[in-house]
Amino acid sequence: MKSLLIKSAIASSVVLSLATFTRPVMAASFAVSIEDPTVQTANYSNLVNTRVQNFDASALTTGYSATGFTWADGATNIGSYTNTLLVNKDQYGGAGGTGKYFDVDTNRSGGKQTVSTLNLTTAQSYFGLWWSAGDANNKLTFLSQGQVVQTLTTADVVNYIAKLPNKNSYYGNPNSPTQNTGEPYAFINFYDVGGTFDQVQFTNVGGTGFESDNHTVATSYKSITGNIVVKAVPESSSVLGVFAIAFVGATSVMTRGVKKKSTLQLS
Repeated sequence: MKSLLIKSAIASSVVLSLATFTRPVMAASFAVSIEDPTVQTANYSNLVNTRVQNFDASALTTGYSATGFTWADGATNIGSYTNTLLVNKDQYGGAGGTGKYFDVDTNRSGGKQTVSTLNLTTAQSYFGLWWSAGDANNKLTFLSQGQVVQTLTTADVVNYIAKLPNKNSYYGNPNSPTQNTGEPYAFINFYDVGGTFDQVQFTNVGGTGFESDNHTVATSYKSITGNIVVKAVPESSSVLGVFAIAFVGATSVMTRGVKKKSTLQLS
């Protein structure tokens, strides 16, 4: 039995050490912050290699599209969206009170859409969006090379805003304050601490919509700015730590997957 445990520990250590060097670059968690009321764009001075999709290009038509569209900035291909729904500005969205905005809505898409995906050509470490007519049914999933890095719901963003002394400033469409006063509008920043992602999935898990605009990506950032909703707590990347865990938990490690999906509720 002792010999078997030692062999299992060695095998587990080898598997985990290989995983340490070959897995995609992944963060243990994200830092999340919201900008001040009425702000509808990212803090560009804090971001590096910034790209913004405002959905207002004339080539982008309103309505649902299973194939979606390509996101290009001049000759640079930023990525592509699939399973998309674009809507003309109304009380629920449209940054600046003009143009079109992005939505995930089962009803508006005729029952065809609950998830939309942004596939990025280059790995990014920051994503931001103007979250309009927000509700607790909205969810974002970040992936790296097909593996889930983080899943975040916006449920607690609603609760966080509700506790702020200036909470009323977030409610109602800032471009027309008398419209939709029962829901919050805020620009949210998502910082991948210690890692990168190359895909973002937008999910609406209820019968409402997931309205957003000014999708912003950046390959890096200078600091975490805005009103912090979530503080990231990265896991240790020590190789020695990996070997120690592998040896102590040899008999159980053999039956576990190397990667795990991480779900974070904002608080």
